[in-house]
Amino acid sequence: METTINISSLFPGIAFLGARASGEIVREIMEKELEKDNTIILDFSNIEDITQGFGDEVIGIFVRAYGKDYLKDHIKVINYSEDVKIVLNWVVSYSQRLYQEKKSSD
Repeated sequence: METTINISSLFPGIAFLGARASGEIVREIMEKELEKDNTIILDFSNIEDITQGFGDEVIGIFVRAYGKDYLKDHIKVINYSEDVKIVLNWVVSYSQRLYQEKKSSD
């Protein structure tokens, strides 16, 4: 089953999400849905930009824990701006490096 999380409905009237605490709110919702084996769709409609901290909370933590393939299979991102895309791509790349380093040291 797919669960869509509309980010802007969680933070009405806010186009820039810069607080890690905001990302934690979204991540907690995601974790509950992932526990039910649902696929998450993060809808970034009306969000112009995010910080690395927000992106890390909603994407990076999962990549560091499970790897980039988990992300491809369980979390999709839609309706994102180019600025959001740049931040999320950086977070995924950085987090994947950390995941690989951890795996190679285990």
